[in-house]
Amino acid sequence: MTELDTGLTANTAPRAHHQRQRGSVLVAVLAVILVITFMVTRFMEEAVNDLEYRAMFNEPTDVRAFAYGMLEVALATIQEVALIDDGKLYAGEQGWNDPITYAGIAVPNGWDVSVTIRDESGKLPINTMSEALLNKLLEEPLDFDFGTARELSSMLADWIDEDDSQRLNGAESEDYLREDPGYRAANAPLQSLEELRLLKVWQDEFFDQTGNPNERFAQLASLVSVMHTGAVNLNAAPEEVLEVLALQDGWQDDFLFDGLDQPYLKSPPDRATASSGVEVGLLRVTVSLKRGNVPFTISALVEPKFSETSASSSTNSSAAGSASDAAPKTGTIEEQDALNYPFTILQLSEYTLGGAETSSARYSAMDIAAESDSF
Repeated sequence: MTELDTGLTANTAPRAHHQRQRGSVLVAVLAVILVITFMVTRFMEEAVNDLEYRAMFNEPTDVRAFAYGMLEVALATIQEVALIDDGKLYAGEQGWNDPITYAGIAVPNGWDVSVTIRDESGKLPINTMSEALLNKLLEEPLDFDFGTARELSSMLADWIDEDDSQRLNGAESEDYLREDPGYRAANAPLQSLEELRLLKVWQDEFFDQTGNPNERFAQLASLVSVMHTGAVNLNAAPEEVLEVLALQDGWQDDFLFDGLDQPYLKSPPDRATASSGVEVGLLRVTVSLKRGNVPFTISALVEPKFSETSASSSTNSSAAGSASDAAPKTGTIEEQDALNYPFTILQLSEYTLGGAETSSARYSAMDIAAESDSF
């Protein structure tokens, strides 16, 4: 090899090494740019979502006011349809279950709005039902034995009643004060079903060892309500509730919805007691508004208060909530009573849906009948 070849080889080796280094640096820079681009993109997406979320609070006239306006539309629709039918609410098929279509509301472009109205009066009123009816509920659909059912019903009765007299299978404050930490019996109606975790026997049967509701609790929640206190609307009652009421009163639940002129009952069975009714007593109205990826929800539990007075005021063109004079209002109790508002709002919350829906046995019966007719 000549001196010239040796020199070329010596000069080429450092140059190739230097090029490889430059290539590695370029790859590293591109990788860093890729990572930064990904992070900036994610940050931009999260920032946009955060801004939209904050906009829900910063633009009450734009989003929250519209949602509450839709709640008013839903309540107005319910009242109007009820007054057309002599102030009676039986079931959504009367026309009040789709207030957006009924009222012809124009939804702004880019917004997704839905209004659902759910009849909550198809459940048994756990705070006011008799011990005998509660025992039937515990023994039949919940499958407790005779003794455990009596313990549960006595425990609940002692927790709710105002006195400190203990029933044979019950417990009062002196028993609960022995717990660690101790507490007293409420001596008042349940405020929520989760309160049952404080009651002896109930805490073992309806909650796990960590105090969380179990499957039996979920089944109970689908059959009873702490807010509803009146007669059960048979049109909205699930199959298990119909079976319990039929067992108590001695009427047949299998053919309850056969041969109806309309898809709902307008009168209870002949042998039904005061526990069974056919009118709506409690409604859950949920307004869900979505703009972009951010949701906003209002859930209201309302009790209809339709009467001959409200019906007559409607015919006299005095709408519920209208002012009798132009004087400024300050929101006093007297002013609120004078509005003659046809609903009592028992609960009002944002960002919650108000629990799972319970399927009415009426729809199942109608579906079975329709399938049998098709064969």
